[in-house]
Amino acid sequence: MAKLKDRYANALLEISEARDSLETDIEQSALICTTLESAEIQAFLTHPHISTSEKQQFFQNVFSDKLADHLMGFLYLMIRKSREALIVPALREYMTRANRRLGKIEAKVVSAKPLKENQIESIRLLLSKQTNLEVDLKAVSDPDVIGGFYILLDGYIFDGTVRSQLNNMREQLKRGGFQ
Repeated sequence: MAKLKDRYANALLEISEARDSLETDIEQSALICTTLESAEIQAFLTHPHISTSEKQQFFQNVFSDKLADHLMGFLYLMIRKSREALIVPALREYMTRANRRLGKIEAKVVSAKPLKENQIESIRLLLSKQTNLEVDLKAVSDPDVIGGFYILLDGYIFDGTVRSQLNNMREQLKRGGFQ
C-alpha cells in the first residue's frame, strides 16, 4: 500500500510541476482530504456494493467546479482501480512532497498548556533555521503532556516533555547512575 501511495503522489507531483500549479493543487488536495476524511464518506467510497458511476457522480457533484481536471481525473482513476481508501493517504503524501518542492514543511508542537504567540513564533523560527525551510507550525495543547512540549516534524519527534525526561532519568538509574 505504501508503494502505491508513493507512486500516486509522485505522479501527481510530476503533473503539478509540468502544469506549474503546485500551490493551487496543494490547496485543492487539502480540500479533497478535508471533505473525504469523515467516516461516513469513507464508508460510502469503500462500500463494495456502491457502483463506480455512483461514486463518480458523488465526486462530480461535490468537486466539479472546485478542482482542476487532472485532480478530478485522479479521483476517477482511484475509483476505477478500487483504490478509494488510498485517496487521502496519497494526497497527503503529495502535499508533503509538493510543499517540500516549494521550500515549506509542516510541523506540530504539542504542549501541556496553550503556548503564547511569541513562544510559537520562536519555535517556528528555530525550526526554520534548522531545516532551511519555511515551517508551518501548528500548536496544540494536550492535558496528557505532564509538562514541556514535543515537536512532530517530518516523521521525527523531538521530545522535551517532563515525562520523557523522567523516563530518561529512570533508565540511567537502572544502568548504574549518572555519569
